[in-house]
Amino acid sequence: MSYKIEYRDICLKFGKRNILENVNICAKEGELTGIVGPNGCGKSSLIKTTFGFYEYNKGDIFIDGVSHKKYSNKELSQKIGYVAQENNVVFNFTVYDIVSMGNKDIKAVYNALDELKISHLVKEPIQNLSGGERKMVFIARALAQNSDIIILDEPTNHLDINHQLFILDYLKKSGKTILMVIHDLRLATKYCDSIYVIKDGKNFCFGKPEQALSKENVYNVFGINGEVLNIDKYGLDFMI
Repeated sequence: MSYKIEYRDICLKFGKRNILENVNICAKEGELTGIVGPNGCGKSSLIKTTFGFYEYNKGDIFIDGVSHKKYSNKELSQKIGYVAQENNVVFNFTVYDIVSMGNKDIKAVYNALDELKISHLVKEPIQNLSGGERKMVFIARALAQNSDIIILDEPTNHLDINHQLFILDYLKKSGKTILMVIHDLRLATKYCDSIYVIKDGKNFCFGKPEQALSKENVYNVFGINGEVLNIDKYGLDFMI
């Protein structure tokens, strides 16, 4: 089995507080892998260790079988496109400026904008855009990098349902290795090839959507009655 990115036994502490304890997550090449769990369970913290925003205390992260510590920042950016949960911009860069931070090649910038159908915003100052439009711009920046791996933290934040489905459809069909933190269990069920469930900073379970989001698992992790059902021609859906 070919894994593009692996988190092995990741431990993270803030002071004396354990944020992550021996967390293991692997994203298979060409698949869309989801990470779900309650607020504050460590999902976003795990993602941030990839890029050095947080320094883990134990474990390692492997990209194409090589420790991420052996890659330079430039090499890491070529390997992985990243979209944070929130993208705050202090300076009023244009959309073109933002996307070109992922790739200086003009063709790559416009291709990414065209793919996401936001080329009409190219000259707009980022501060003038809605939260949803900004999210699309930063996803375009990740696409412009032409990386084989894209990591997204809550990619559907600020997007209306039409754009949520558009983005996830696009990512699903992209052929890239996608690892995403997502809170919407219905969307996770519909789009993820496999799902890791995190609880209290630890691996709780892993499997295909119908396995990871079984009725028992959902209740034990989220405290709600819900499960994945197979709705005939519509495929899998998460129902409460």
